[in-house]
Amino acid sequence: MTPRLFVSQPLRAGERIALDESERHRLVRTLRLRLGDPVTLFNGDPGEWQAEIVELGPPLRVEPKQFLSGGRDSPLSVTLILGLTKSGAIELAVQKAVEVGADRLIPLLSRYGVSRPDARQSENKSRRLQRIAVEAAQQCGRTRVPEILDPVGWQELEGLLDAAPRLLFWEEAGDRGARLKELPHPGAAVTLLIGPEGGLTPDEVRLARERLGFVTVSLGPRILRAETAAMVTVAACQLLWGDMG
Repeated sequence: MTPRLFVSQPLRAGERIALDESERHRLVRTLRLRLGDPVTLFNGDPGEWQAEIVELGPPLRVEPKQFLSGGRDSPLSVTLILGLTKSGAIELAVQKAVEVGADRLIPLLSRYGVSRPDARQSENKSRRLQRIAVEAAQQCGRTRVPEILDPVGWQELEGLLDAAPRLLFWEEAGDRGARLKELPHPGAAVTLLIGPEGGLTPDEVRLARERLGFVTVSLGPRILRAETAAMVTVAACQLLWGDMG
């Protein structure tokens, strides 16, 4: 399989791109690529580029050769709001949610989640989660790189929501919650909300429903971990309304 690389700059035929040392190590030391070997480049714009290695460096340089339109991004845009969990859990949730089609992820500070990080911790966490999202997009063939926002509280969340339908997946919904397969098609976008490992409080659920307009949805009788629920809900929406299946 041809390696895929994300680059944060414009791509044009014949204009050589210098890669950082970590990518050079991966391509040369790990994958053992050589001069003339092919790679695929994308930068978040529609489509991707066939390219080849033209200098081993350092720095290693690649040259775009041919533009390929299209891509593997879903027509359904999914925003995933996930209660901030411990590092390993939210990193796994971001990785898998991106692979199955999430476009924007918002870590949410809630009562039963982890404590509020300071500014430096928040910046470091966001940077790491963004890197995980890029790596997941590279692996699964996406050309659109999902946006990872800094952790926010409930008051800040309200200003980040667009007009897309909003679904709250709550483990205590039971028979009172709507069934995903019975909901109307959301159109081009949908927003999903998953609580942290400890769940959401009744007051938080009430706020989400009455103030922010979320519809409570049940995932069935089993209680899922937060990171599992993140992957399952995005995948289920892509299956029903996107490009899976």
